[in-house]
Amino acid sequence: MSRKPIVIGISGPSGSGKSTLSAMLAQMLPNAVVVNADKYYKKELPVIVSPLDGKEYPDWNHPTSIDAAGMCAELDELCTREDLDFIIADGAFIFCIDEVRARLDYKIFVWAEIETRIYRRICRNITLKGQTPEFIGGYYLACVRYREAEYSVPSQKWADVIVNNERDFGEMPQILTEKLLSMRQN
Repeated sequence: MSRKPIVIGISGPSGSGKSTLSAMLAQMLPNAVVVNADKYYKKELPVIVSPLDGKEYPDWNHPTSIDAAGMCAELDELCTREDLDFIIADGAFIFCIDEVRARLDYKIFVWAEIETRIYRRICRNITLKGQTPEFIGGYYLACVRYREAEYSVPSQKWADVIVNNERDFGEMPQILTEKLLSMRQN
């Protein structure tokens, strides 16, 4: 008799370490796959009028910027696969999307202080996206911080566990792996 995979949600603000933890758990758990919400950004994004400068910006930090139906369809399809034991859904505000959250069996919220997160965001976006520090910092100040405060940070209320990643994850990946493996056995 086959069992459906356990679906793990990993959320938290930009730069907290969601993708790092997702990759670590995918390596530690048997037959695991990661679904990143970033691949579901809509072509036409909502806009945000920045409280800082009153300008309009494309809004990558609002739950409606994600094609929730597409992400849910992938999660549903993966849940039918007999070769998977774990599905890890990773995204900054996936807990805010009711239909995604309803599919999550275990929810992990990753936290780090604002200074740590913005430093990581700057380093990441320079390396991966070729953005300048001025652009990254400017967009963060004009838009991201407001949406994080509105959506990502409050979504921790739905988490089963909050993981601190201020410096590193320490023993937490091993602790989470043991917890998730015990869930799979029950």
